[in-house]
Amino acid sequence: MNEIYTTVMGRLVANPESRTTRGGVPFTAFRLASTVRRPNPQTREYEDGPTNFFNVTAFRTLGANVGNSLSKGDPVVVYGRMRVNQWMRNDNIPATSVEIDAYSVGHDLTWGTTSLVKVSRAQVDQSDRLSDDAVQSVHAELEGYGAGDPETDQYEVVPQPSGLVTREDDQHEQATVPVPA
Repeated sequence: MNEIYTTVMGRLVANPESRTTRGGVPFTAFRLASTVRRPNPQTREYEDGPTNFFNVTAFRTLGANVGNSLSKGDPVVVYGRMRVNQWMRNDNIPATSVEIDAYSVGHDLTWGTTSLVKVSRAQVDQSDRLSDDAVQSVHAELEGYGAGDPETDQYEVVPQPSGLVTREDDQHEQATVPVPA
């Protein structure tokens, strides 16, 4: 199967949500809005086109850094693996969402400046992490469908991290990651 890799520029719709998967892998998820601007040939002015929304998830150290660095309204550039997820809402209406498993996230420096503070880096997990129930639960919340009910939606709400600790990851490298409260 071919993977789709994409780069998207846009702004955060809300503050990022940091949690952990059932397997204990920390992640941060956020919703990104990207609006195309095109010139109108008649008025010679730029006009906004339709807005596209993406659910973005960053795992491990990248997720911790995203959670500590970004906030609602920030302009960002995201690079990662994209997939289209089709699912059934609670009211039996089919829905579609576009999800990005982020490999890189950064501020869009077209709009301002930022500074970097280096932290430890964890090994990148190459498995399909977007299908984890905790990740899907956060995506449902970001899209405004609530936290979900584990019995009907099969989502489990995982407590939000309360801080950062240094621990060894699966590859025995030291990494700074969020921990559950």
